[in-house]
Amino acid sequence: MKQFFASIGRRKTYVVIELFLVYLVLGIGLIMLGSVLPDLRTAYALDYKTGGTLLSIQSVGYLGVGLVTGVLSVKLGLKRAYLILYALMPVGFIMLLTGSAPLWLMAAMLLTGLSKGAVTDYNNRIMSEYANGNAMPLNFLHAFFAFGACVAPLLVLFCQGLGANGWRIAMSVASVLLVGALVFGLFMQIDSEKPAEGYHAPAGGGFGFFRERLFWQTTAIGFFYQAVEASMMGWLTSFYVDSGALETGAAQIVTALLWIALLVGRFSCSVIAAHYKPWQMILVMCIGIAAFLALLVCGTALPVLLAATIGLGLCMSGMYGTSVANASTIFSRYPASMGIFVTLTGVGAAVAPTAVGLVADLANIRFGFGVLLIAAVLLVIAAIMNAAYFKRRA
Repeated sequence: MKQFFASIGRRKTYVVIELFLVYLVLGIGLIMLGSVLPDLRTAYALDYKTGGTLLSIQSVGYLGVGLVTGVLSVKLGLKRAYLILYALMPVGFIMLLTGSAPLWLMAAMLLTGLSKGAVTDYNNRIMSEYANGNAMPLNFLHAFFAFGACVAPLLVLFCQGLGANGWRIAMSVASVLLVGALVFGLFMQIDSEKPAEGYHAPAGGGFGFFRERLFWQTTAIGFFYQAVEASMMGWLTSFYVDSGALETGAAQIVTALLWIALLVGRFSCSVIAAHYKPWQMILVMCIGIAAFLALLVCGTALPVLLAATIGLGLCMSGMYGTSVANASTIFSRYPASMGIFVTLTGVGAAVAPTAVGLVADLANIRFGFGVLLIAAVLLVIAAIMNAAYFKRRA
């Protein structure tokens, strides 16, 4: 990373620090929403249907914003578009703290989803351009989100110990951190980059990436990966408990290991990326995801479940950042490509958890989790096709 910072200069270094800071506080804020949801539902007398609708509304915002981020960065300038869309996150948090009407809460969650999608788009696009195909800075960027995600449950747990309104204190702290990152971003010098060559549509049209095979194979990898990741985040604890593999307390501890493994893995991938090409890393990680997921679905003994959980965390840790680096030439040439990529891959994250639940209702949670093996196999196939593409080019 020292060489990376030395190559980009002081002005871009400030921008990169802002990207790191935003991802850190976003990790705290977004994971905190899941941690405080039971308390929020109790405080506002919401039923399970309304609570589930809030989560769905956030996903809708996340998927939809990718269609406009590229256009806004050109129309408003990259810095202005970035800060306006990011500001929706603290606004959403403040709304969650100040109102209890279902429509008000849904609007708040929609804003957080829009902000999450926009930041994912801009952070990855900017870092991809600065890194010039090097996966290390991208994986380092995502490591900050994972660190924030590890901090969030501990912060909520500490604040809950302060009283019945601990969830409000936790969300207030998160709101202050989110606003702090916004203020820090006001001093970025990013529009002076025109919003950069990477944000001008090349000859042949702004949607020429639709004709690029590299875009579609990278999108396929992201789609199936996010299907597995989102389902793991949402269903893992339920899988452990409902399958009878672990008691509730043990299940939560083992689930926490997933985030720890993700954090360790993302820092490790930042180092490994300096020695291997993105397509090589993707192939290894995809095979590892499929193998450890199969071990998890079939395993019942604690040592097996521990190994599967940690292995999955390590293999999943660098997938998103490395996938972006895999198609960095596409994302830097076409302003709309990252937004479309985020939207299309996000569909996998929105659909897969529902599929797991439907199958679990018809059979049981172990069969439901088994559905993810289909996504894992398709993920490996996409990675093999991606590797073959780069080998032919070489």
